[in-house]
Amino acid sequence: MMGNTGLRDPRAARGSSMIELAIILPVLLMLVLGVVDFARAIQFNNILVAMSREGANLASRTTAPPQNIITALNNTAVPLVMSSKGMIYITQIIGTKAISTCVSNCIIYAKVQAQTREITGTNSNNGLPSQVWNNCITWSAGKCVTFPSGAANNTASLAMTLKDGETVYAVETRYNYTVILNYVMKTGPKLYSLTVL
Repeated sequence: MMGNTGLRDPRAARGSSMIELAIILPVLLMLVLGVVDFARAIQFNNILVAMSREGANLASRTTAPPQNIITALNNTAVPLVMSSKGMIYITQIIGTKAISTCVSNCIIYAKVQAQTREITGTNSNNGLPSQVWNNCITWSAGKCVTFPSGAANNTASLAMTLKDGETVYAVETRYNYTVILNYVMKTGPKLYSLTVL
């Protein structure tokens, strides 16, 4: 009579290994794809930061029209698809006294002088409005042509105080990020960068 030698059938061991792999593989794939997706989002955000910095630098130091600056920025945006998923705004802002005759301790607000945005197929903002100033009434060829009346409506939201007569350019880059695992997350984050010079 043969006793139990303690050895398992190799075919049974292979079968159980396949079952274990089938159970664990989807979890491992989700983790790997999640890490890849997170790395892509960081890369896209870094590109947006570089674009907004370069755009603000160009807007404040050159006499190039804002639409030309936006076109140049879009040419450097690969792998981002700015035409369908992104938006760039260049806003010229000047510090203006609330009361023009004020001499000391004056209230100064950030008055929007001009705003230009990327021209897309339908002249829409791709669902990505400006966070600095979003009160333009009429757009034409990517440029705000009709401003609302009243100082409050033409005041930009800046985290800085301007001096009277000081001009700055705020360049915003926005992007609708699409996640790889879109069956897990239906909508991705809206990436954003702002540089003021």
